[in-house]
Order: sequence, then C-alpha cells, then structure tokens
Amino acid sequence: MSKEERVNTIIVNKELCNGCKKCFQACFIDVIKWDAAAKKPIIAYPEECVQCMFCELNCDQGAIKVHPKYESYLFPRESLV
Repeated sequence: MSKEERVNTIIVNKELCNGCKKCFQACFIDVIKWDAAAKKPIIAYPEECVQCMFCELNCDQGAIKVHPKYESYLFPRESLV
C-alpha cells in the first residue's frame, strides 16, 4: 500500500467554515494549521492524523469531515480479538 493510500482524507468546506478556529484548536496532533490571511484551516499533515475526529466534532458548522483509511491501521480490524 502506497503512502497516498494510507493517508486519511480531511475535507474542509470553505463556504461553511466561519473561521472560528475550533478545529485548529482541537487538533492536538498539529495536523491542522491556520491560514491567518484567509482565516481558514489548512490540512498541513494529513498523514499524521490519528482519526480522533476532534476537529469534526468541534465544528459547529459541519465544515470539516474526516474520512479515515481504516485499512491503513497497523493491526487490521479482522485480527483484533
């Protein structure tokens, strides 16, 4: 599996985003950076996302969505007991 196939997809709807910074503040891994000029989040390091969904859960506008790549987990789900 290539690196691109392992990276989560994080989508920011710029039209719905009101620039509140809640997603940026919620990301404890520092995947989301802030574009001060545009007053919008930038997904800087999607490969470091841990699928906590804090950014999505904290967005009152529903402007950010995380689509995890579950198949990229080190321990496949079917191997879990």
